[in-house]
Amino acid sequence: MAAQESHPFVPKTATPAFIVPFVKTMYRVPYPAISPLRPELSQAGKNVMVTGGGAGIGFAISRAFVRAKASRIIITGRRENMLMEALATLNTLAAEHSPDTVITYSVSDFASLEDTERLWTKLKADGIFVDVLVLNAAVAGPIGTLLQSGVRAIWETFEVNVRGLLDYTEWFSKQEWDKQKYIVNLSTSAAHAFDLDVPHIAAYGITKNAGTLVMQRIAQDVDPKKIQIINYHPGGILTHAARSVGLDESSGEWDDENLPGHWAVWGATDEAKFLHGRYVCAWWDVDELKNGEAAKRIEKEFNFLRVGIVGLTQYES
Repeated sequence: MAAQESHPFVPKTATPAFIVPFVKTMYRVPYPAISPLRPELSQAGKNVMVTGGGAGIGFAISRAFVRAKASRIIITGRRENMLMEALATLNTLAAEHSPDTVITYSVSDFASLEDTERLWTKLKADGIFVDVLVLNAAVAGPIGTLLQSGVRAIWETFEVNVRGLLDYTEWFSKQEWDKQKYIVNLSTSAAHAFDLDVPHIAAYGITKNAGTLVMQRIAQDVDPKKIQIINYHPGGILTHAARSVGLDESSGEWDDENLPGHWAVWGATDEAKFLHGRYVCAWWDVDELKNGEAAKRIEKEFNFLRVGIVGLTQYES
């Protein structure tokens, strides 16, 4: 099975569907409104877990939370050597920006119910409460159409990209602490833009769609003042996973990995609460989302920026 990290395979220049009418300002690099150095976005006093936090986008997210002065950062993944390398870099960064931040790692397979139980049971035994959960771990799945790939390979992809989200979220929600919690889930354009000219990774698109819907449904069932949940597409990042399906620097103009890194910090604050249960893109200017046409549609349209069927809207009672 491929390495567990989020896989936004397609660079922005290949995704004209994301030139949306309700947000005029787009970014491909970090910008001031989502800077982890903003005092309003400080993660001081919070414990943060980043799944797949030792590589690619997850590593960029981990670095952003260091800069935001999180009290504790826990990175997870399957490959201990990669986690150890990431830990060393993060500790160096913390020494410069946030010397009080404690950074640890846990070797854990996101698809394993047993590994997940051990992880969360140990956290409870150690008295560690996770305030922010960043769900970044994912697999690309087999290359090919659904019927070419075989049911076993398809189902393994579901176990990571769908069941893993539900499993972690359930453990996260059952922590016996009465504090505000935040979940930031990395989705992808592959969850909805099925007409894009991308490699045949059908299992990836449908499982990320299902996973996004799972988080959307959970968000509908919980009070955002207790657990705030947001799905976001991190942009087109040239990760190891993107390279694994044949993409490289010549495939298009790629985005700065620190854009989704910084966005995750912003998404784990009350400034983003208006997006609870919605799907958005890291390219879109957050101030415009809060104050422009998108904000009006979010207030009035239940189905806006949610997974559903194109052409159908909520009925009027």
